[in-house]
Amino acid sequence: MKKFLFFALCALSLTACADDKRVITFASLPEAAQTIMAAYVNPDNVLLVTQEGRSRWAEYEVRMNDQSQWEFDAQGALEKVEILSGVPEALVPTVILNHVRALYPNAVIIEYTIDTRDQEIKLNNGIELTYDKKGNLLQTEVD
Repeated sequence: MKKFLFFALCALSLTACADDKRVITFASLPEAAQTIMAAYVNPDNVLLVTQEGRSRWAEYEVRMNDQSQWEFDAQGALEKVEILSGVPEALVPTVILNHVRALYPNAVIIEYTIDTRDQEIKLNNGIELTYDKKGNLLQTEVD
């Protein structure tokens, strides 16, 4: 009986923590996210905006008609941008941009991810570069 109760509680807690993703409007994004997006895309080309989680743990994802994808944290800070035609250079720190240009002059940055420890760049030639917060190269991978 105790095992059944344990598994029932586990199943119930997993259900309670299940994906809390919901569709929202562009205007419901945090102001900082709207500002970033307005500088680089036409809001009329937004295909879908979703919010996962609530309050200070929320995460936002914006999908555009051109298949690009933008991700933001609860405050509207950019966490990830993926654009097959190329990530806007102004979003990538200059030190990283200069490094990529020097090593891979014909490559295009198609994905830029920022997290608490590092920054990752994915190039259209299959190379993935990981940098620390100061822009020092930590790792190179070939996809």
